[in-house]
Amino acid sequence: MSINPGVDLSGGEESRPSCVSSPARCMILLLIAAGESVMPAVLPFLRLLTAVLGLLVCSLAAAAPSKAQVALVVGIGAYQNAPPLPNPPNDARAVADSLKKLGFQVELAVDPDKTRLEQAIKRFGDQLQGARAGLFFYAGHGLQVSGRNYLVPADAKIDNERSLPFAAVDADLVLTQMETSTPVSLIFLDACRDNPFSRSLARSMGTRSAAVGRGLAQIAAGEGSLIVFATQPGNVAEDGQTGHSPFTEALLKNLEAPGLEVRQMLTRVRLQVKEKTNGKQIPWDHSSLTQDYFFMGPTTVIVQPQAAPATEPKAAAVDPMAVQLSLWESVRTSQDPADFEDYLKQYPDGKFAAIARRRLAALKTASLKEREPVATPAPESERPPGKAAPLTAPPAITRPPPEQLAAFEVMMQGTATNLTVGTSAQAQFQLRRNGEGLTAAIRVFPPLFATGVLQGQYRGGQCLLQGRMNEGFILKMAGACSPTGFSGQYQAEATGQIQQGIFRFQSN
Repeated sequence: MSINPGVDLSGGEESRPSCVSSPARCMILLLIAAGESVMPAVLPFLRLLTAVLGLLVCSLAAAAPSKAQVALVVGIGAYQNAPPLPNPPNDARAVADSLKKLGFQVELAVDPDKTRLEQAIKRFGDQLQGARAGLFFYAGHGLQVSGRNYLVPADAKIDNERSLPFAAVDADLVLTQMETSTPVSLIFLDACRDNPFSRSLARSMGTRSAAVGRGLAQIAAGEGSLIVFATQPGNVAEDGQTGHSPFTEALLKNLEAPGLEVRQMLTRVRLQVKEKTNGKQIPWDHSSLTQDYFFMGPTTVIVQPQAAPATEPKAAAVDPMAVQLSLWESVRTSQDPADFEDYLKQYPDGKFAAIARRRLAALKTASLKEREPVATPAPESERPPGKAAPLTAPPAITRPPPEQLAAFEVMMQGTATNLTVGTSAQAQFQLRRNGEGLTAAIRVFPPLFATGVLQGQYRGGQCLLQGRMNEGFILKMAGACSPTGFSGQYQAEATGQIQQGIFRFQSN
């Protein structure tokens, strides 16, 4: 059954409220109207039923969850008074599709004129009320005049400075809608393209043309906001030759990556855009976020049960064979007999014990030969006339004492692999040993992140290290180590979760 809004349901002159704007009330009025046409004895029962139904509808409406995340995505390429841009509509459609997969309620506006763009922004502001997060993405022309940024709709005609407020939309209109409505506001502006509107406006302003800036001006983010530009302030971004701009192409590659906090995700985007444009374009952001935000959480998280604050997270079991293999990999090419002695001391019946013994014997034999005296003739001045020069032995070659070998400092390069999220990254590792004491500095490059200093102990060929990283988590490392390399397993501990990984570093 279909009901048209505004139709008189009772047959009288008074019109009932619209069933579209108030379906619950419309249902109640239908029941009352039906009751007026039956026996009076049935009326009390119908009125009771409608009252109960009304309370049930109201309670269900109150219990309905509020919108979690909303987004407005705008792409403008079909400019009526400037050459068209081929990629912004493609960029907007692709970003909208990705956000929908991530659970956003999305409104997509392609090639809107000024009226449609302003109406979309107003609807966006209404939808933001009570939302957990809001996102605004804009691809198209944008310009800055006197430090203010403007979004240029499809029908814009900017002849002079006076026409600017009537032809373009002030970007602050969007920021105001977002920052007063949600705890997390994300703004992505791919609007720094070479702009014909900027050039024509500058010509019309004569001596004041300096007020028209190149690209977009930097915007200070209000509390809980993150504002991202396709390139650094005052620079011009590329539109792209592959169906998407370099910025949006990198954003789409990383938007659905699991386990990346939004600022870590932008580090990946920044690196990829820089490589794509040969360093000409570097995305820029300004953040005042007061909480971490993930488009998609980690795929595997080990949640610790509630316990006393002093209780440490339970570490994952270490594979003994993996540790033995790590130690062997670090010593198998060594020229120092002590490395193979360390391996045999820990694993006298290990998988590589026989090879280690042969290698140790060979190194010791070579060392003994090096120590054998080599006969050298005595100086001619010390020889009697007519006699051959007697042989003299050179000083013996002595091995440095063990306490000197126990101290070293070495710089290593290698890789770290986060097994929890399935990502690998290059890393630098500086290790300093003094007896049993260890100090290390680590730097892991994107897409993983870790910088900090660790302390620990050396025990029988094994290095055990721990430290709090600058990124806020505790890093624990354990494995076989020597002046030639360090390999093993690590554990990254943050509040409520543990991530496991492996590493392998070798000296330069």
